Amino acid sequence: MATLKPVQIAGWLKDVNDNFDTVETAITKIEGLNVTKFTFDTAANDANTTPASNKTVAAHPLAVKIPDNAIIVYGHIDVIAAVTSDGDATVAIHLATAADLLAATAKANLTLAAQLPMAAVIAAPIKLSAEKAITVTVGAAALTAGKIDGYLYWVEGA
Repeated sequence: MATLKPVQIAGWLKDVNDNFDTVETAITKIEGLNVTKFTFDTAANDANTTPASNKTVAAHPLAVKIPDNAIIVYGHIDVIAAVTSDGDATVAIHLATAADLLAATAKANLTLAAQLPMAAVIAAPIKLSAEKAITVTVGAAALTAGKIDGYLYWVEGA
């Protein structure tokens, strides 16, 4: 971890410049890490050629895509508005195969401000063989409300 110098009265400008160099070096070490944000909102429609309500039981591709050869190394979701349903609805998120990012998760776990890691990615990073849209699948019952922001962390593969 980078250590910053204390800023002394005598020579403060040099100390500050040295600290900027240290911070710049620390930032360079994570160069190449990309973060892609996506939002699944039940008030919107999906990105299908014939758009459908995100509330329906179906796979809902989003307009957000991850490029070919990307290696997804981490991901998490942030529930902005609680996911609700008149039934036992579940939500899953995938890129390459069913539920490869987030397995079907019950609405009871998708409450306001819930922070959930995408455990499947943590267990084994995913490398894409083609550009893929992030897809959210609503299962078991239709949703009545909900909004989820998600974040995927990835690097470019060869």
